[in-house]
Amino acid sequence: MEAPGLPSSVHSMDIDLGARSYTIHVGNGIVNSTGHLIRERLPEVRTSAVVTSDGIPEAHVEALRGSLESAGLNIGIVKVPDGEEAKSWEVAGDLVGELLDIGLDRRSAVIAFGGGAIGDLAGFVAAIYMRGMSLVQVPTTLLAQVDSSYGGKTAVNHPKGKNLIGAFYQPSLVVSDQGILGTLPRRELLSGLGEVVKHGVIADPELFRLTEAEGERLMDADPDALSEVVIRSVAIKGRLVEEDERDETGVRAILNYGHTVGHALETMSDHELRHGEGVALGMEVAARISLSLGLMTKQDAERQTKTLESIGFDLNPPEADLMTLMEVTHRDKKAVGDTINFVLPTGIGKSPIVKGIQDDLILDTLKGMGYG
Repeated sequence: MEAPGLPSSVHSMDIDLGARSYTIHVGNGIVNSTGHLIRERLPEVRTSAVVTSDGIPEAHVEALRGSLESAGLNIGIVKVPDGEEAKSWEVAGDLVGELLDIGLDRRSAVIAFGGGAIGDLAGFVAAIYMRGMSLVQVPTTLLAQVDSSYGGKTAVNHPKGKNLIGAFYQPSLVVSDQGILGTLPRRELLSGLGEVVKHGVIADPELFRLTEAEGERLMDADPDALSEVVIRSVAIKGRLVEEDERDETGVRAILNYGHTVGHALETMSDHELRHGEGVALGMEVAARISLSLGLMTKQDAERQTKTLESIGFDLNPPEADLMTLMEVTHRDKKAVGDTINFVLPTGIGKSPIVKGIQDDLILDTLKGMGYG
């Protein structure tokens, strides 16, 4: 649907969650309309804090600042560390102090302007600050635009695992500008495409075909190509979030495809491994398990591998002690008793299944792939 007062190239999608519903606006250059969109959605907001980092180009920060100020909003800019370093209990506490210094109250808004880590941190702090305040997500990475900026999962990390301290807290608004993605390092674009391929495998054969056919345009940050994969990804995840907002019924669990081993590899690398890189490796492990159980054809498994490699993923197993990998995987939220829940693909674009897998099969699969 086209949003009133916005260019026709902007695509707007509603996430229907009753009183917690919100709209995601997708389009090239839409960051310049952020102030207008906030005033329209949150007319009571007069003061806001932009949570960002030095890793975001100053031109983007100034474009956002200009949009907010032109809409009559008083703003403060708060810089936090880049990447996963932002997602700590200590940084969250410091951010609360910064928001108090700016003078934010429950009628103010926190604006997350960065990648997934900044969105997770700002969202978590918005959830706990004075027991909850408005959150606006303005994601600046492909990974955040297709995945983490909406859906309500917010968290910081613990030394023993990723996203172990968190809350479900939906944004009031998401503004997703593909023009910003042109300044991303190629490795960050690649990380986002890991989630895009994931969405294609679990729910949308046409999206998967786009990643097969348009990998070069996507890696060149073509705004039109990126807008299409963002819109399709939001449609997939948005539907699942509407059905299973708090990840309780199992419907939303299929979004964890590739995350079971992927999160463990990220943690073991001290987050040197990007999220999408971990997901790609985890997708390969899950597909191999599916093959061994007769759930997926060899042709579809090879198609996934070929697509990931053609985009630019290195699928060679990283150096990792096998028993430590199993131990970290068991600490993940997906572990239940002596099994670990895996999302197992059944084919490209087909609904996967969630199944508890015994350690022996996981170990045999990892060893067969060259881990350990």
